[in-house]
Amino acid sequence: MKKRSHSSVSFVVKIFITLAAIGLLALLSIFVLRLSNFGLRRSVPKFLQPKPINGMIMLIEFESIDGILQWEKELDSRNITALVKVQNNVLEEHPEVFRRLAEKGYEIAGGYDEAPFWDMSYEEQYRLLRESQELVEHITGKRMRVFGSRYFAYDENTLKAADDLGIDYILARGTQDVASVIYDPLEYNVHIISVTNVENGEMGRGSLCDYSLWARGAGADEFAAILEESINKKPDNMILVSHAYLGGTRLEWWEEYRKILESDRVHWVGFDEWLAAQDVITMANADIPFNDEVKYVQPKPVMDMDKYVPIPGIAEDELVMFHNGVGEMCLDALAFFAENNLPVKEYLSSEPNFHQLLAKYREKYPVSEGVSDSYQYLPIIFYHGKAYSGFDDEVRAQILSD
Repeated sequence: MKKRSHSSVSFVVKIFITLAAIGLLALLSIFVLRLSNFGLRRSVPKFLQPKPINGMIMLIEFESIDGILQWEKELDSRNITALVKVQNNVLEEHPEVFRRLAEKGYEIAGGYDEAPFWDMSYEEQYRLLRESQELVEHITGKRMRVFGSRYFAYDENTLKAADDLGIDYILARGTQDVASVIYDPLEYNVHIISVTNVENGEMGRGSLCDYSLWARGAGADEFAAILEESINKKPDNMILVSHAYLGGTRLEWWEEYRKILESDRVHWVGFDEWLAAQDVITMANADIPFNDEVKYVQPKPVMDMDKYVPIPGIAEDELVMFHNGVGEMCLDALAFFAENNLPVKEYLSSEPNFHQLLAKYREKYPVSEGVSDSYQYLPIIFYHGKAYSGFDDEVRAQILSD
């Protein structure tokens, strides 16, 4: 009887200790979360820290190369690579860039941004996929594993063509809010990467992407707020997209990307490492969630893309003039540029963002040349790494010499 009594007491003690341990862990978890909210996460032991989001950067380019080069410098400095979806014309114009990126471990994906792959024939999709595949593999010397069309659109013809060509992954619009997931359709030897998806008012849902949100009426500040809200939802996996000709060339957007790259709430990794952390969802293709919503076929931005301040050093050969459109020196400058066939980007003082944009330029060029060395007169002109305030014969000669 005593042995039974002793055993019962031991059992009760064990239960008490277990419950106490659970309670202590719960308190520690709350403590860690509060420390995180106050920015003290780095002081908390790693084993107590919340697991960061498995994040990947995807770059898209079908226009120029400047943004890609800017992203390359930044990601290289952080020892991160990205998935790069590129259209054939840019590959053909800059083969050395994409060959170099591939050698560094960037995943070069084929892209076709002329039209979405919805309701396009199998034969046409097969042709476009094969052309992209042959070009990517010829330039990079590596197998093309990923492909995406405009809007990340796909249908069953895309899956059939990709399967026939041995392409492993097709990019698709998001189906699980901010969480990015991978589907494995039973009928095809192809995986579907469903990207992170966010909402922006009446313009509906789209990718967590600079261009997508710009086209839906968001500025850089709203992009930052949506990005923060998405991270706060703590998905297991996330894809952050940048159309490099926007996010990689315009200062306000670039600054928001750099901030999030600094965050320890997301573990930014390359394509293969990002894949390795996935729990692939296998099901019949007919049961895979499908998203073809695009309400921004006609973009409705709050500001034209070229009105955003360029990243210093990227567009210094661009001629930019801030003016009021009526002053004598302003009109003389406009006439001079027209006579000499010099294209000029104009910012008028009547525009709501005039002073904000001018302030960003002045941060880089604290002293002006020309009629005033302290920005006292309009027009204010930026060209080839110099700033001019006012317009006279000296400014004319300097601009022509540059």
